[in-house]
Amino acid sequence: MRSFLITSTQAGKLPRWALSLLVALYVLPGLFGRDPWATQDAAGFGVANTMASGSFSDWLMPNIAGTPVTEEGPLPFAISAVAIRIANILVPGPQPVAHIATGMVGALGLILLLSLFWYATYQLAWRPGFQPHDPLGAAATRTDFARAISDSALLVLIATIGMVARAHETTAEAAQLVWTCAFLFGAAHSLERPRRGALCAAVAIAATATTSGLVPAALLMLAWLALPLLSQPFRLVARPLLTIGLPVALAGSLVWPALLWFGDEQSRAFLHAWLAWNAHGYGWPKAQALNYVLRTSPWFFWPAWPLAAWAGWRWRGRLGEPALALPLMVAVVFLLAAPLLQAPSETGLLPAIPAIAMLASAGLPTLRRSLVNLIDWFAVSAYTVFGFAVWAYWLAYLTGFPPRMAFRASQIVPGYTLEVSWPELALAGAASIAWLALVRWRISRRPPMIWRAVVLSAGGLVMTWFLAMTLWLPVFNERNTYRGIAGQLDRAVSLGSKCVAAEGLGLAERASFAYFAGLRFTPTGAGCDWRLIQDQGPVARAVPNPEPGWRLAWEGRRRPNLDERFRLYQRLGS
Repeated sequence: MRSFLITSTQAGKLPRWALSLLVALYVLPGLFGRDPWATQDAAGFGVANTMASGSFSDWLMPNIAGTPVTEEGPLPFAISAVAIRIANILVPGPQPVAHIATGMVGALGLILLLSLFWYATYQLAWRPGFQPHDPLGAAATRTDFARAISDSALLVLIATIGMVARAHETTAEAAQLVWTCAFLFGAAHSLERPRRGALCAAVAIAATATTSGLVPAALLMLAWLALPLLSQPFRLVARPLLTIGLPVALAGSLVWPALLWFGDEQSRAFLHAWLAWNAHGYGWPKAQALNYVLRTSPWFFWPAWPLAAWAGWRWRGRLGEPALALPLMVAVVFLLAAPLLQAPSETGLLPAIPAIAMLASAGLPTLRRSLVNLIDWFAVSAYTVFGFAVWAYWLAYLTGFPPRMAFRASQIVPGYTLEVSWPELALAGAASIAWLALVRWRISRRPPMIWRAVVLSAGGLVMTWFLAMTLWLPVFNERNTYRGIAGQLDRAVSLGSKCVAAEGLGLAERASFAYFAGLRFTPTGAGCDWRLIQDQGPVARAVPNPEPGWRLAWEGRRRPNLDERFRLYQRLGS
């Protein structure tokens, strides 16, 4: 590749107060002030809440009020369960605080994710082989250049569209983002301190195995083992990888399965079900899965993917540099495995986001002005329109004008009355003004710093997310929570500690009724005098017809879904 020069002005750091504020506005909205949302978020919370109130077997075999959850490992939910137990001790009483505790764990995990990512990028960018050519001694210092690259990479990660919503959920996917960044940090750190770095990367792989399963852990291990083949610096520190990293990763990955295997018959059955999920989750690529990846990737990885593509082209002769080799290898293994998922979803694409964002930062120092202008134009146009739409539909919801917009907004939750929260309104207004000020500063000043190309993309996405999670949070919460319907049941029928058999109840619904209404579900339902049935579609609109020996004790439905109805039946004579 051709040499390039980065001056001290171009390597100017992003003010720490601005970066900290941006991170806070990215992390905090969407984690607090809401209930567990359907479906994956509530299901993940249900596993953690069951652990917190259950026995050792509940920690060993993840379940939601008795229903086994064999599709994921226990690690992230166990961390949330510890937080729930601490919260219950600090805040005793009937007021439920478990979902607040899991929100705090999510916030800390997201901060850890961003911190590990920044330091991993910094260690790679600080290496001499990645520094710009400087025959005249006019370039920025190694520290300033590495810091500018790290700031830019963090902005790219924050700006990536596919991560913002999923990172704020109580799910294994959100936890996997943390472990992926921990692996990137460990692998990068191993270049300077091979033993510590190898240990960190190995622990991240083991955490992946007990969170997302064996295949994602194997993908990280494959990327790690392939790095010495592509990059000479990693080849020089390959011995700790084999003597420390590989044994620790394998041993850590086997701890939980070993506990299940040496347990009772029930735990071994759970292990077999988990292994079967691992075996059948991936297979031969299908046209449907490949089509999903091709359709989803352009917006899911925006704006990271065009910058990463430019970096790969610009550095094509030096892909062995650790700053290129590490993120490239991790991104490639996950992207190649995504079409192999038998049930196509964002789950296969999500772990690739940090690696693609890191790779994208390598292309920013040599980015052409035309591409910078294109990215800026898209950010200003798209996020200004999005922000205006959020405000416009919110005002239409409140005022009823214009009628067409008001009707569409009201259909999110039919019959729900939106009330103004003046503090949230003030925060949303401040965020909008800050966005306009950022656009004006970027266009008028035209700063020469490396991170200039992505600051509008990051700021625009954070502004849009912040508006959605302040102005619209009550509406979204009403649409996605089961607190209301669970409260209706609890007020209508006092069940106490009586067992309830669930039929057709989804995991999110089961978790929510157990938490908000205190229902005690049993795994089989045998011998219970109460049955809670969830009906979907035309059956939900039919007149209830209890089976002989049962009577209808209560029925209700949530306003967002009129084709969903819950019915509680009581055995006659009980």
